[in-house]
Amino acid sequence: MTEDKKNKHEGKDHYWWIHPKLRGGQALEKNFADSMKWQWSNSEEINKIEFPPLIDEDGPYSEFAKLLYKLNSYKTGPVKGWYVVVRPNNKEYVVGQLCVDSNIPVCLFENEKFQTENEAKSRAAKLRALYPGLMHVS
Repeated sequence: MTEDKKNKHEGKDHYWWIHPKLRGGQALEKNFADSMKWQWSNSEEINKIEFPPLIDEDGPYSEFAKLLYKLNSYKTGPVKGWYVVVRPNNKEYVVGQLCVDSNIPVCLFENEKFQTENEAKSRAAKLRALYPGLMHVS
């Protein structure tokens, strides 16, 4: 493979089809965030939350949970590498993580609150780099 083709392939966004708000590139503002349920957690405690072992087919976010299930290597719970920025009120931006849960698909981190969207997006990017999720290989 030539160097040009290799660099072009590495720069490709394999998840282009997922909205930037769900990839941490934009904040979920209050009006959008109100339509999606979340729960509060702590970035160190999220792995201790009990998630159902199977996807609840009757949950309001069951189709979304199926997509996240695949992105999470067919496991329920927090989706490794998928951090979002939410603005739950007019005062702060909070970093959270998508979860394979058809009832509450987002966990917001109490210890990851920021005054500006850029600070929160920067922190979400650092968390993605520290804990990358499923890597696309082709």
